[in-house]
Amino acid sequence: MSRRRNVSWADMPEELLIPIVDRLENRHDILHFRSVCKEWRRCVSLSLLSNKRVLSTLLPHKLRTTNPPLLKEGASFKYADLYGEKPRTTSLILVTSSIFLVKPIFNPKLSPWLVTIEEVNPGKVFLRKPLSRSVVKERLWDFPKLLDLSRFEVEEMGKIYSLRSDDEPNYLFEEEHKVVLLANPNDCKRELTIDDYTAFVLYNAGSIAAINLGTEKVQQVFLKARKFDDIAMFKGKVYAIDRYGILYMIDRVDNASSDRFKMVQIVKDRFYSPIERKSRLFESNGELYLVRKGMVSRPSLKNKSMGLRIYRMNHVENNWEELESIGEDKILFMAPDCCFFAQASDFIGWKGNRIVVHSTDSFRVRCQSTSCIKNHDWDDYDSDLELMMEPKGRLSIDVYYFEDVLFFPANLNQAYRDVFWPPPRWLSTSDTDDWLAEQQCQRGPWWNRQW
Repeated sequence: MSRRRNVSWADMPEELLIPIVDRLENRHDILHFRSVCKEWRRCVSLSLLSNKRVLSTLLPHKLRTTNPPLLKEGASFKYADLYGEKPRTTSLILVTSSIFLVKPIFNPKLSPWLVTIEEVNPGKVFLRKPLSRSVVKERLWDFPKLLDLSRFEVEEMGKIYSLRSDDEPNYLFEEEHKVVLLANPNDCKRELTIDDYTAFVLYNAGSIAAINLGTEKVQQVFLKARKFDDIAMFKGKVYAIDRYGILYMIDRVDNASSDRFKMVQIVKDRFYSPIERKSRLFESNGELYLVRKGMVSRPSLKNKSMGLRIYRMNHVENNWEELESIGEDKILFMAPDCCFFAQASDFIGWKGNRIVVHSTDSFRVRCQSTSCIKNHDWDDYDSDLELMMEPKGRLSIDVYYFEDVLFFPANLNQAYRDVFWPPPRWLSTSDTDDWLAEQQCQRGPWWNRQW
């Protein structure tokens, strides 16, 4: 019996390698392909990376329909009508953003960086401002042109989908909108494409539309006289919560392959308080959570105070259970389009049981005076920075102390600011000792930095 001859991967003929590479959809796969051996690197030029998607194999995706029905109910058309202008002919682009936690491997004592990256064009990414929808337009002179990610520990904390205008990609279709993607039933064994998804869009101050990305057919999903606060994916289903706090699941009509949807009520609990009129849904580790703004009472407080309340879904009894604590080892970050938990131990100088919100978010409550903050005698209060909090240099992020029902401006604390903006200098240096010695004189005073 003839013995099977072992053939090296490097001996694979080029006429087979090239068709394989043509089928690779993203930069990650191409880089792995090139790392196999020298011959494979020779056959695959780095120039192939320039037009390959970075954050998703499916997005960005341009809708073919010009001025789709969804767009006509969006902000751009309303403003045009308001000022008597003719709306521009345009299409929508469905884009993705990812929130990453970047930590320096060479020195775990340095503060990590929480950054949001958005990909509007394949292979081209933009920085978003911390926990916001705004793209950073300022030129960062000391930001490295090339990042060697092997020097860092990178963890994706959250993924965001949004719609932008084709002719002005830096502008959102509508400021207060949110998109989630649901895979359509697929009887075939093939890999899913963007045409196999339905995009659910929360827009127009509480309306929900379903867009079949294959046919671009739009269906309004609604209940009579109902406006919705948020939508979220949970266990392969789309959930929506209305202004009264009633939870619904969006299900297909008639059968699993139908492209029409209906609302099915899941939780009957209602929040009657006129103050608690804003909700945020999110999934974490197989649990569905709800955040609402309202009056909060604590044994340590003399009176009720406006704050944030968090609930977890009880799947057995189909009701919401309010949490007394997030956990001393957890921090909840609330971006306008997603929420996620993080380990407090990953953030140097931080404590757990905190919620981080953007200052322009509807969940943000007016920050208490600095005299109230000082009366708590917290270790992380930096009194030297109190007089330096100018509106121009303000980092628009607040940290909510869950146990004290108090919002604290992140701008007043060095440990908080270092996580967000500006980008840390350790991104572009490999000598940690030099970085630590020169960071103060090179970066200059924090109030001179651009946010």
